[in-house]
Amino acid sequence: MLGWVVLLALVTFFTGLLLGTRLYALDHQNRMLRSELSQAQETLRQFVPEVQQLRQDMDDLVRGKLPRLRELEYDRVLPLDQGYLKNIAFTELRSRGARSYEYKLVVQNSTRSTLWPEIRIDLFNEYGVQVGGAAIGTQAPNALRTSSLDVGEVRSYAGPLDLADPDETPQYFLVRIPKSDLMQDDGFSVPEGSETDAEVSR
Repeated sequence: MLGWVVLLALVTFFTGLLLGTRLYALDHQNRMLRSELSQAQETLRQFVPEVQQLRQDMDDLVRGKLPRLRELEYDRVLPLDQGYLKNIAFTELRSRGARSYEYKLVVQNSTRSTLWPEIRIDLFNEYGVQVGGAAIGTQAPNALRTSSLDVGEVRSYAGPLDLADPDETPQYFLVRIPKSDLMQDDGFSVPEGSETDAEVSR
């Protein structure tokens, strides 16, 4: 009987010792992981300003190269207010992991004569390289067909934005209207051989 008691005591002792050792090892490992996580978070905090500065430098570089580009923002009405262009809005669509883009453009004829809208919407990636766009009323094969815009008429156009590479992410945009649509006697003067870009100061 005494032997069983001694054996049970020994088993209890060594079991407790084993569990204690294991708990100590786990606690030590947990403290090490917490320390590594804290160091990683601190390193990340140090790099965030650098990443933000690099992004700003890239943005400044692109804008210096193509100063009329505007940053593309989704689900917001972006004013244009040049010529017959009033505003534009962009939408990003997601379906089964694929992304696509649409636009809605509002125009208004505030001149004293009928206009035939011809508009290009160009998209650019973060490096300022053109990656796609859409056309309205131009001779492009995929251009959205349109009719004349009467004096005082307000109209909206909507459609998809085509990308040369579906994996590209557009970052900037530029809306262009040919000079033939801007009549000098209506207060819009366009240099010979030039094209007018819809631009808004940010």
